Amino acid sequence: MRRASLVTAVSAIALGGLLMPVAAATPSIPSPATADEYGEVRSVVPAGQRGSINALQLAQVLTGFGLTAVDGQNAPRNYADQLEMYDDLATYRPGEITDDVIDRDYKRSGFVPDRVVSTEKPRAGVTIVRDSFGVPYITGKTYEDTMFGAGFAATQDRMFLMDALRHLGAGRGAEFVGGTPGNIAMDRAQVRSAYYTPQEAADQLQVIADENGAEGERLLRGADAYLAGINAAQSKMCLLLLPVGPTCPAEYLALQKKPTKWTRADLTYVASLVGGIFGKGGGAEFANATYYAQLVEKFGTAEADTIFAALRGKNDPEAPTTATTSFPYDTAPFDPTKPGVALPDLDGPMGTGTGDDAGATSPLQTLVDALKLGLTGVPAEVDTPSGTIDLSSLFGTVGTSNALVIGADATSTGRPLAVFGPQTGYFNPQLLTEQVLMGPGVFARGVSFAGTNLVVQLGHGLDYSWSATSSGSDNIDTVVERLCNADGSTPTVDSTSYLKDGACVPMTYNEHRQTIVPNVAAPAGLSTLSMQVWRTHHGIVQTRTTVDGVPVAIVIERSTYGREAASILGFSRFNDPGFVTDAESFQQAANSIDYTFNWFYADDRDIAFFSSGLLPVRDPETDSSLPRWSDPEFDPSGWLDFAGHPQQINPPTGFLASWNNKPAPDFAAADDKWSDNSIHRSLALSRRASEAIAQGPVSRADLAGIVQDAATEDVRARTLLPNLLAVLGDDAATQPARELLSAWLADGAHRVDYDRTGSYEHEAAIRIFDTWWEDGDEALAYDVASPGLGDLARALPQSLDNHPRSGQGSAWLGSPWYGYLDKALRDVSGEAVEAPYPISLCGSLATCRTTLSESLVGAVERATAAQGVSSPADLTYDKSIDFIRANSGGVVGVRPIDWQNRPTYQQVVDFRSHRPR
Repeated sequence: MRRASLVTAVSAIALGGLLMPVAAATPSIPSPATADEYGEVRSVVPAGQRGSINALQLAQVLTGFGLTAVDGQNAPRNYADQLEMYDDLATYRPGEITDDVIDRDYKRSGFVPDRVVSTEKPRAGVTIVRDSFGVPYITGKTYEDTMFGAGFAATQDRMFLMDALRHLGAGRGAEFVGGTPGNIAMDRAQVRSAYYTPQEAADQLQVIADENGAEGERLLRGADAYLAGINAAQSKMCLLLLPVGPTCPAEYLALQKKPTKWTRADLTYVASLVGGIFGKGGGAEFANATYYAQLVEKFGTAEADTIFAALRGKNDPEAPTTATTSFPYDTAPFDPTKPGVALPDLDGPMGTGTGDDAGATSPLQTLVDALKLGLTGVPAEVDTPSGTIDLSSLFGTVGTSNALVIGADATSTGRPLAVFGPQTGYFNPQLLTEQVLMGPGVFARGVSFAGTNLVVQLGHGLDYSWSATSSGSDNIDTVVERLCNADGSTPTVDSTSYLKDGACVPMTYNEHRQTIVPNVAAPAGLSTLSMQVWRTHHGIVQTRTTVDGVPVAIVIERSTYGREAASILGFSRFNDPGFVTDAESFQQAANSIDYTFNWFYADDRDIAFFSSGLLPVRDPETDSSLPRWSDPEFDPSGWLDFAGHPQQINPPTGFLASWNNKPAPDFAAADDKWSDNSIHRSLALSRRASEAIAQGPVSRADLAGIVQDAATEDVRARTLLPNLLAVLGDDAATQPARELLSAWLADGAHRVDYDRTGSYEHEAAIRIFDTWWEDGDEALAYDVASPGLGDLARALPQSLDNHPRSGQGSAWLGSPWYGYLDKALRDVSGEAVEAPYPISLCGSLATCRTTLSESLVGAVERATAAQGVSSPADLTYDKSIDFIRANSGGVVGVRPIDWQNRPTYQQVVDFRSHRPR
């Protein structure tokens, strides 16, 4: 939505009157009145900035259209206004996206509001101004004042969601929002991933502060001020921390919960939840070992070794990469015979592990625990919200962000341009909350995960912008501990001690107990859920089994376990204009982040990339694809240094592209990531970028159109149909279907309804291809691979597809089958294939052609029979199957929108000048 320059000027004068005295008293704070002169950044964050709804607002909603915001209405102001902007962009073809469209569908994101809607001073030294979108502009006289304001404003916007996230991080989501199966499963997963006692969680911040001297102590003071801001806002919104009051979020009363004060432990819990989902990779060695053992049974050891290595795709030379230069990491070939490798028995006995039930609790104890939680029972005067609050889909949002950054030499402005952002799933309110932080040592605008917004995690500074994609680099290992008994008796899979440096020591044991109280969203009866928590010095025990008959514990060792709070150091440096002054200093700041992310940077001169993560340098006598023994000699020798991390500034290609693909040549894919092969969705960006630069120069509107065009492409169809159709040839049995598929491919293989007619263009082809790819137990990939792999094609520990039907926007990520089929079809056709598979998955060309024909004919027959039509051309596809459906993190949701594979916070960046370098 465009604003007139006069409005901006007036707003600048108004805000300048509030802020200039602070800038004058503290010269290190840039003037917001001039900060926007370096260039323009626009952004969108659906559904909207505001995420709290009080009881009065809820009552107004219930008398309207129910519990769903539609067209930005039927909800509080700024609750869903950016959803409509976000949805609108998908109605434009790439060439139709102009600067006017960008100005309408992305809001201006500077340091001066378009207009001042409200101003408040929650304490001396802190000013919070909000613009027409509800975004808070937080100015602090001191660093601590700024952090207090960040906590205060975030609580106003996300109080209930922040509360839910800290409970989820502590493994207590079911206790807080309801005992749905999804919430209980998520709690078990969180306990297995990042269990801490409250004291351990609280102590983590002090440990990080002690490691970083004066900078660390400053961050700790800021964290305490941030917590004070949260608690001050909670007390103001919910008087006496009771679930009542004109501004208290309605969810508390609806769910019979009272707010509680935030502590240092809560920051760690939220950080562990976010980092454990978005900032990790690896940890699948146990599943890999199981599949490898099955291959050995079927093919014998020698052939199994080559097949496993090929399918695993640890370092496929055909995988698209972001950097053009080599960064060798974990390059050793697959070797299961190394002395450090521990292969669990395929059919060995299984014991319990962390997250498993710990036994029953007496009904009296359950009642006592429930009373400690606060309110129980449903107040009669409260209108009952519909549906449930279930945040379990949070664990399904990994690796969904993208970035396309064009260098200065290739743009129409002669300056870099960027369109990038994270995709963290679709929630309402959004997991990300936007803010502007302005104070000593911090001057940044952007988003952060709710509950961690004492820093801007993704956004822009004075004259530079940055974003990230999940890299999934390998920072998790599976360690095998030998079990023992303290009395010297023969151990079993139920033993609770293990060998450490030759001594038999007990595992650390905790019982994680939560009381689930019925509420209007989850009315199941009062109960206590108790989970076992077992830990060794390497990490959290997942299960117990045997290796060559010897009882062992299977332990997950994550490099960031116990250090989730450490990454605040790097984020704080991103926010500091005194630290980030150019591309090189940005890379140094990124290196301070332990989580595994790909970071992207653009200013008025340079584009840059750095892949972060606390990555272990593994012992050469282990194999990173398989579990390792716990002996000290097999532990990692240290961490990958700065120079070893994939990175690049101003690449020769003229662009940087990432959609969670391999960061650099020779940089090994994590053991859980078999999909870094010849087909990756990042090709949808890099292919378009290369073509646009060749035609050049690229404008801001061009770049936005490129990224949006990629957002509606069916990557499977676009990359595989050329080879599928080529192998089929002029097969008469499939001619009608092939004609439909060929027409769809010629039009770009999009799943889009630009004109909003209610159906996709080429819907018959889409229905055919979807049915062909996966239809119940039938699947094209299994048909193609069964001649080579037999029944083990279906046993592969990797997903078959990543389809829009999940409702979270992100698609075509994480399945290695796209690349498997690509290589198999090219190989059978006689085309050149780097690192071809040691077996022919599809058989001979004739056999493969017959397989494809029969598979496609079967798919068409099933599709036409299901819809009761005789011709493939009469098939339809219900595009609502693909709709983006936001998960409700509160009592009011938002309408579904058309599918587009796009970040949930997206910046359009165009800087034209810079401070003196």
